Amino acid sequence: MKAVIAGAGACFADAEIAQAAIDLTELPTYEICVLYIGTASYDINLYKERQTNQFHKMGCHVKSLNIANSSLTFEDMKRLVEGATIILVSGGNTLFAMERWRLLGLDLLIKIAVLRGVVMAGGSAGAICWFDGGHSDSMDPDTYRIPMLAKYGSKNGVPPNRSRFYGAPVDDHNSVDEREWDYIRVSGLGIFPGLICPHYDRIQSNGVPRLVDFDHMMKRHSSELGIGIDHNAALLISGSDFRVLSIAGQSGSVPASLGDTFFEEGSGIPGVWIKYVDVDGRVTSQVVPSRGKVEELMQRIQDPAFITLDARAGIAKKENPGPDDGQLEPMEPKLFPEWVYDVNFCYSPGSP
Repeated sequence: MKAVIAGAGACFADAEIAQAAIDLTELPTYEICVLYIGTASYDINLYKERQTNQFHKMGCHVKSLNIANSSLTFEDMKRLVEGATIILVSGGNTLFAMERWRLLGLDLLIKIAVLRGVVMAGGSAGAICWFDGGHSDSMDPDTYRIPMLAKYGSKNGVPPNRSRFYGAPVDDHNSVDEREWDYIRVSGLGIFPGLICPHYDRIQSNGVPRLVDFDHMMKRHSSELGIGIDHNAALLISGSDFRVLSIAGQSGSVPASLGDTFFEEGSGIPGVWIKYVDVDGRVTSQVVPSRGKVEELMQRIQDPAFITLDARAGIAKKENPGPDDGQLEPMEPKLFPEWVYDVNFCYSPGSP
């Protein structure tokens, strides 16, 4: 399997991060089709332009699959997904995207594409979607569909302030206008094992640092392995190997000396952390090395069937419905081969 999983969707505006995804295809850019799926950001053009601009510049073909505000036919979705070399998933409201994909059958189309070797890419919600689950801000009312479309839905709208939408650095508490909402666990596609926290070194509008709340979430979901990815970092996976990427000139949570404690002053470098809950109920955190073997990084501690879900996801789903919730029936199983439902995506080093 091949993937570039970033702490923020905006990471793909960085030329080196975009190039890393392109290199994984081992194809000339004129043969690469990047399929941008912006469901989590409600197919708002501003986000698409920000996250796909580098791919355009480098000569890739870019197409969009837009289902946040209306539905495509199954055949149209299938055609777009089958033509993709890279699937780039936007940041935004993870829960909305996952519910929408499952309703329309896009989740299974994406899984089939992964099995044929498509490069997986995305940041924030676009990182969570590839894992068993993730630490999500999907209960933040500012990320709900109607408010987002009202503010940023037009092509000429003003993009949201980075400190409000993506989170401010942990040491910059004064830049956040605190609101009352909770982070929640949102289930992903289960391609990779574990519970992932994007924007790991950031604090968002509820005033709670994600790295602090992630530890609390880990204790509630102690059967899962945790992975924290800083806002300006990415995890590159190529078969059995991984590398940690970071955007030059940006700060992060990892001390320059690669120690194993969070660098409170915010002058560390962007990086990735691995976490687990020990037998005494304590969260153990370690910095992920700059490169290594995936089998040493990712392990499925618990069968996904026994993973503890977050009941608050149901509340958030009701608060942020899709455009036709209650009007559409879930995709019929007969449209997919039976084996798709039985695939175990537990990562193995021999995966292509």
